[in-house]
Amino acid sequence: MQRSTDRIYTTHVSSLARPAALLDLMRAAGAGQPVDEAERAEAERLAVAEVVARQRSAGLDVISDGEQTKTGFFAYIGERLSGFSPRPGRDPLAGFRAEIESFPEYYEQYLKGAMTGGMAAPAVPRHEHVYHVFESVKPPRDAALLPGVISHATNIVEHPDTIADRIVRFAELVGRENVVASADCGFSSQATYRPEIHPSIVWAKFESLAEGARRATARLWA
Repeated sequence: MQRSTDRIYTTHVSSLARPAALLDLMRAAGAGQPVDEAERAEAERLAVAEVVARQRSAGLDVISDGEQTKTGFFAYIGERLSGFSPRPGRDPLAGFRAEIESFPEYYEQYLKGAMTGGMAAPAVPRHEHVYHVFESVKPPRDAALLPGVISHATNIVEHPDTIADRIVRFAELVGRENVVASADCGFSSQATYRPEIHPSIVWAKFESLAEGARRATARLWA
């Protein structure tokens, strides 16, 4: 794993919006309709190439395929590993039912558009205070922390100085070399035509993340 040995490195939690052409093929396959596998493979290749280029352009250090080939991180398990099957009669959304009932209008819209394979992942960005944990708890010697210094659940582009402050708080507690600045979750955890945050805002957030890391580096390596 890359570590912040000479500056603060940046990354994210992989999931990014899929293009409409790929979503059309995913939806057709999910509905049991025939899909040309070569056409889908090419659509996936183009989608991955695009998000890799955009991540590099935004200034991220540790990049990914954006989960472009996956309909969602829950459904992906069943597609790739055997031995997983739903429990008969069990509500697949049981773990999120209280969240769904608290915000029914939002989840009605979200669950209609997401190709979730029967699951949903609520986003609750309420954990900025958790750095206080490391005032009394020391992480394992070789551990690297990826604090979420930008949010996947708001359309606000965080200011680079705010991002730098968040990075520095962690770095001062666990060591600058043990911190890789990240987002707090994926920006399109399920393949959907209406992702949680519009892609144009996501890329602006990544650019701000890269700049915030540069400002944190200037403070931590001064």
